[in-house]
Amino acid sequence: MIPVLGFLTLKRFDLADRLLASIDYPVENLVIIDNSGKQEYSPVKPKMVKRMWLIQVPHGLGYGGGLNLIVKTTPFAPYWVLVNDDSVFEPGALEIIAKETDPNTINFLNINPRWSGFVLGEKVVHDVGLFDERFYPIYFEDNDYQRRIEKAGFEPKQLSACLAHDNSSTLNSGFQGQNDFTYHRNHQTFQDKVAKDDFSEGNWSLRIRRINSWE
Repeated sequence: MIPVLGFLTLKRFDLADRLLASIDYPVENLVIIDNSGKQEYSPVKPKMVKRMWLIQVPHGLGYGGGLNLIVKTTPFAPYWVLVNDDSVFEPGALEIIAKETDPNTINFLNINPRWSGFVLGEKVVHDVGLFDERFYPIYFEDNDYQRRIEKAGFEPKQLSACLAHDNSSTLNSGFQGQNDFTYHRNHQTFQDKVAKDDFSEGNWSLRIRRINSWE
């Protein structure tokens, strides 16, 4: 059984429902973060899921913040399967994840881009921490995390589980302008961390959250 499967959704609830329909293996806890702030999403619990948790927030947490909340609300899991809402599990993929995952490292799934679906092991969270939420709402939180796990000496494992993915669905939902602005700001934040040899988890920033707002 998969201990935790989690994803974030913002606007394309049809794609989120498609992802739910692709669950074909037992999942103990399904955690969905609804970042839309509209309370309009009402997912139906898949039959293979034991418990489903829908967390709706007034304003979006961003990608890293949402993934962090999934982990924080299920702290006793040996690993967390984290995927984009515009991805789809190929038949048998979840079973492969359950059999092949190493909880002592980060496990990447067969999907492109690679951070669109991965399995975060408990030892990585214990030693490295979570995503730096200053990278709001998206971009470079994965580059920063990759840099930090490499610094900690973790060797990623590649799983054979396959997922399909509709790339750039968020941008196609009408956020191109905000995306261009925050991309450059987050790139600068990443460069600053590299220049300062900063491998910290960082702290959530009210200033950055407001400046990089997509509302």
